[in-house]
Amino acid sequence: MIALVAAVLMSVAVPAGSAYASALPANVREFMHSYRQWGAAPTVEAYMNLFTPDATLMDSGLAAPIDGPKIRAQIVGVLEVVPDYRFDPFTATASPDGKVVFVQARNTGTVQGKPVSFTTMHRLVLEGAQVRQGRRFWDQTELFRPVAPDLPNLFAGLGESASTAEEKPRQRAWNSERPAALIVGTGLTGPGLSTPLSSRAAKAAYLRRLFGAVDLDLRAGHAVRQNGIAYLEWIGTASVAGDHPRTVQFGIVERLNRDGEWTLAFDTLDVVASPERIAQLRALIFGR
Repeated sequence: MIALVAAVLMSVAVPAGSAYASALPANVREFMHSYRQWGAAPTVEAYMNLFTPDATLMDSGLAAPIDGPKIRAQIVGVLEVVPDYRFDPFTATASPDGKVVFVQARNTGTVQGKPVSFTTMHRLVLEGAQVRQGRRFWDQTELFRPVAPDLPNLFAGLGESASTAEEKPRQRAWNSERPAALIVGTGLTGPGLSTPLSSRAAKAAYLRRLFGAVDLDLRAGHAVRQNGIAYLEWIGTASVAGDHPRTVQFGIVERLNRDGEWTLAFDTLDVVASPERIAQLRALIFGR
């Protein structure tokens, strides 16, 4: 078992643009102000100003983190292909020292004449009011499906049938693929679902579908908590079965809400598409 490396932190959580943003540490407030401004009117330079000069960024579909020149190239490609792209961060949850913040955001735009809308989860390590290390968790199929409607949905057909855990047991549960040990809350929202799943049986079926497609080897990353709201990051690899077996970089973020909402953010594109198809789709947006 890979050693536990989670940083378990008390936190504050607020809607990203709310009047209660003063509850966030000062540097996080400054960063979120810049983040929202960029998202409302994206430019390459404003995006690069969100990062420190030595920043790295990991994203769904990447084999390893990228640095400044590649971060720039990626956003240049996005804004060229999706000139009406908009980014709306709607929650921010930060550690009291302002060093770690989890952000949920809505992404919208038009790709080849088709409207796209998808949610992303961001784990950001800040240095002052800039990102020093970022990782984005999202399902690429939500971006590509409008222009590639034949992309399978890993969780198609799933629906309803008739306390926050400690990190180490949850790490074991993810890696040993035990749905019963993972299920929490009253409603599950995740990739491939049009509505939350509320029954225990439906949530177990969702996890079994994931575990049937990949073999996970994850370790705990950053964790931020506050009064029953917690973000837990799991990072590592997934061994993909099927016609194109391979091992890929993989990550999951869990958001556990005091109201019983359980949200998962992860990518399924490697599971439902071949490496060649993925390269073609990513070239549409990212130029590679």
